[in-house]
Amino acid sequence: MTMGRKKTHMRMNVGRSVARAARSGVLLAAMLAAGCSAPVRTYMHPEADMSFYTRVGVVPFRSLTSDPFAGQKFSGEFTTSLLAAGLFEVVDPGVFGTALSQVTGSRTPEDALTLDQLKKIGEVGGVQGIFVGTVSQYEMSSTSSGSFPVITVEARLIDLSTGTVVWKTSVADRGGPKSPIIGVNEIHTLGGLAQDISRRMVAKLK
Repeated sequence: MTMGRKKTHMRMNVGRSVARAARSGVLLAAMLAAGCSAPVRTYMHPEADMSFYTRVGVVPFRSLTSDPFAGQKFSGEFTTSLLAAGLFEVVDPGVFGTALSQVTGSRTPEDALTLDQLKKIGEVGGVQGIFVGTVSQYEMSSTSSGSFPVITVEARLIDLSTGTVVWKTSVADRGGPKSPIIGVNEIHTLGGLAQDISRRMVAKLK
């Protein structure tokens, strides 16, 4: 084989190696992406116009877990994610809580409020919609690999002029190892998992 042919053959081998490495990198990235988090199930009302909701309030999520503050903890992270996304003006939780109390007393939107009450919340709070939600699992789970956080949560956006659920999403996810590479994409705290889930839920509003 001549020197020119050898060089050509070497370049072809190098090219094939680079191509194989690129394909391997893409495959690994896909594997990691597939294993990094649980899917976010989302419903959007077919006639919803999200641009209508410029100012919203967040009601502390209800907790169905052994931790009575789980809903409040998660809704705090959810509110932060809403603010970071910049999709709406979010009323300060303290101010909005006062507005809710004026209309509902000790009741919350989960207690089947009437349409008139929902409209009143909109008037007093100066909002077009409210986010409500339920946390049904919020705990550390022990496995052979260690203890990892587990969260199951659902959230809804309610239109206050009609009482219609215009958006709903739910997630059931856990922390800990989720990829073939130990330490990659691992979340070890409830706060960290709540933050991650909140970001992914809010992303479904866009």
